[in-house]
Amino acid sequence: MNKLYLVGLPASGKTTTAKWLAHKMEWTFLDLDEYIESKMGMSVRDIFSTVGEDLFRELEAKCLRETSNLRDVVIGCGGGTAAFHGNMDWMKAHGLTVFLNTSFDILVQRIAKNDAERPLFQGCDKEEIMKKLSEIAEKRSIYYGSAKIIWNKSEPSDFLYRAVNQLVSIN
Repeated sequence: MNKLYLVGLPASGKTTTAKWLAHKMEWTFLDLDEYIESKMGMSVRDIFSTVGEDLFRELEAKCLRETSNLRDVVIGCGGGTAAFHGNMDWMKAHGLTVFLNTSFDILVQRIAKNDAERPLFQGCDKEEIMKKLSEIAEKRSIYYGSAKIIWNKSEPSDFLYRAVNQLVSIN
């Protein structure tokens, strides 16, 4: 197994943890949203507003599948990647999946601090953020919960690294 796919709710730490794991493993880091942005020449926010979510999700699935020929890479996925176009099953077939199951309290804090970066939550108070997160989690939990590793902490640690490294080595 030579690929890791990190999934989770918005603000769960996918990018931070993916970068950390890539560094520890001496692998390459790839942010799927940044990859999409580079291919399209516009931000995810602009892609959403220009073509809509359905076409964005198709593009996201196509770009995700382009990672199949990469080796020794940790991929931080967008919050919704796992829930569309059979992506979670595809990721499980092509790499090791890690669900960052960060607590709602921490997610709300992170989003409230930087709501400008997350258009879905822009202008929301903490109660509204919690409500939206709950709705999203309910829809996506079946996908997230099928990951090989479920990490129930808000930060990465050497224990996560050892678990990932062991599973990568035996597959």
